Amino acid sequence: MLCQGRTFPARTTHPPDVGVQCDVGPWRGQWTRPADVPVLRGGRSVPGWPNTGRADDHLLVEALRRADAHAPADLYDAYGERLYDYACSRLPHPEAAAEAVHNALVTACEAVDRLGDSRRLRAWVYALTRHQCLARPRRRTGTPPLAAPVPEDDEDEIDDPELAELVFEVLGELAPGDREVLELAVRHALGDAEVAAVLGLTTRQIAARVGRARDLLELAAAAVVLARVGRAHCPDLSAMVDSLEGPLPPLLRKRLSAHIGGCEICHELRHRHVSAERLLAAVPIGYPPLSLRHRVIDTCANPDREQTRREIAKRTERFDKAGFPLPAERRSRRRPRRLTALVITASCVLAATVAVVVVNGTAEPAGVRAAPAPSPSVFTPGAEPTAADEAPGDPLEEETEEPEETAEPPTPSAAPTPAPRRTTRPATASPSASRRPPAVSARLAVSCPADLGASGAGLIQLAARGSAVSWNASVSGEMGLSARRGRLAAGKGASVWITVEDPGEPGDGQVSIRSNGGSRTCAVSWPGQDVEAPEPPRDTPEPPGPEPSESAPAPSPQDGGVAQSD
Repeated sequence: MLCQGRTFPARTTHPPDVGVQCDVGPWRGQWTRPADVPVLRGGRSVPGWPNTGRADDHLLVEALRRADAHAPADLYDAYGERLYDYACSRLPHPEAAAEAVHNALVTACEAVDRLGDSRRLRAWVYALTRHQCLARPRRRTGTPPLAAPVPEDDEDEIDDPELAELVFEVLGELAPGDREVLELAVRHALGDAEVAAVLGLTTRQIAARVGRARDLLELAAAAVVLARVGRAHCPDLSAMVDSLEGPLPPLLRKRLSAHIGGCEICHELRHRHVSAERLLAAVPIGYPPLSLRHRVIDTCANPDREQTRREIAKRTERFDKAGFPLPAERRSRRRPRRLTALVITASCVLAATVAVVVVNGTAEPAGVRAAPAPSPSVFTPGAEPTAADEAPGDPLEEETEEPEETAEPPTPSAAPTPAPRRTTRPATASPSASRRPPAVSARLAVSCPADLGASGAGLIQLAARGSAVSWNASVSGEMGLSARRGRLAAGKGASVWITVEDPGEPGDGQVSIRSNGGSRTCAVSWPGQDVEAPEPPRDTPEPPGPEPSESAPAPSPQDGGVAQSD
C-alpha cells in the first residue's frame, strides 16, 4: 500500500500514522484522531480506532456481497479492534469476547444480504456482536464489573490514579443499560440513531439514557476535580475542603457532589473542567489477540470451513425488517409469557368449575356438620359460611342470577335445588350463627395491576377485612417491591409498589402475597418501552376500603371482602 510515498502492508492490522493520506485499502482518506482525546497511558491516544465513513461502509458491503477474497480482512481491519473492546465490556473473559467478535464477523459475511442499508454497516456489526454476547450461556448479571486499571509498567502509569479509580467506581454503579449506552455513544462515538438500532430502542430513549448516565459520571468526577481547582471560585466548596489533605473520603465526595449539583458557580466549573469523553479515556482499551484476525479471515475465506460458517450463521435466527438481529432475550421471554397465559386460563376454568359444584350442593357435608336443623335437605341450600369463606364473591352473584334460572314454582320435594335458599335462609342462619364461632374472619383483599405499562412500575393495594392480617410477599422475575411484609389492622390498608429493574426490555413476572387471611398471586407484564420509571409518590392512593367496589353489590357481614384467592 502506497500512501504519500510511504509503503505499508497491504493488509495492516493498525492504521497508518496520523496525517498520512491513503488512497486505497481500509484507511482511505486522511487518518486523523480526535484532537480532544487526551493521552493518558504511554503516549497513546484513547481510543485509536479508524474513522470509517458511510461511503467506506458502502464499498465494504458491496465487496462482501461480491464475495471478494479480501473483504473479510478489510471488515476486520475496520471494526475488529473496536468490536473486541465493546465485547470485553459485555463479557467477563477475554476468550469469550474474542469468540463473540469472531462469530459476529463471520455472521456479517454470511448474512450481508440481509442488511437493507449498506451505510448502516457500523451499527449492524455492533448489533451482531451484542447479539453474540447475549447468546452466550452465562449468569445474567448484566454488564460485568470493571476491574480497576493496573499499570503494566512505569511507562503505562496512569496520570491521575484517584480520578481513574473514581471513574471505575461510578461506571460500576451505573445501571447496565445506562452504562452500555454511555459506552456506545461516547467511547465508541456512535450516533443516537446508531445506538438505537443496536439496542432496539428509539432515539428519544437513547438521548435520555445518555444524558442521565453522562450527568451521573460527570457529577461524581466533578467532586474530585473541583476540590482541586474550584476552591478559589466557590467559598462554600472551599470551606468544605479547606483542611483536606490527600484523597477525598467517600462521604465527603458525596457531599461535594450534592453541593455541585445545586450551586451555579460549581455547575459552570463542572462543565468547564469535566467531560465524559475525557473520563472514559481512563478506561483501558481491550486489544484483541493477534490470532483473532487470522481466525476470522480463515473461517470466512477458507472453502473447507463452509460448514462452520453455516453453523455460526444459524445461531442468529431472526432479523427485523432492516436486517438487524432480534435480541435473544426478547425471543426467550415470549415462550414463558404464553405459558403464563395458559396457566391463568386453566386456573380460571378450575375456579369456575369449583364455583358451579358449590352452587349445585356438592359441599353438603360441610353445611350439615354445623347445622342443627332436623332436615339436612332443607338446611343445605341455606347459609353456608364455609363455602362463603372460600369464594366470598360467588354467593352474591348467585342470588342475582337464580331468579331467572328458577322461574318455575319450586316443588317441595326438590330440596337440593337452589330455589329454597331464599325461603329457608332467614330461619336457619340464626341458629347456625349462634352455635358457630364468630363469622367475621380475617381476610386480605388484594388489588393487582394488570399491566405495569411503559414506565415499568405499578401499585398493589392491600386491605384487611374482619380482623388483623399479617402478610408477606415474594416476587419472581426481574422486579422489586417497596415492601415485602407487614401487618394490617382490621379495616386498614397499605400500598406496595412494583418496579422493574430494566423497563427497556419486555417481560413478565408474578407477585405472590400470603397471609392468615388468604393468598393471592398477581401476574404482571411490561411492554419494554424504555422510559424512566417514576418514583412512587409520597401520597400513595387510598387502598381499597372496607366497602367493595362500585361494580360489585354490597356483601353481607358473613360474606364480606373483595375478590381474593387462595
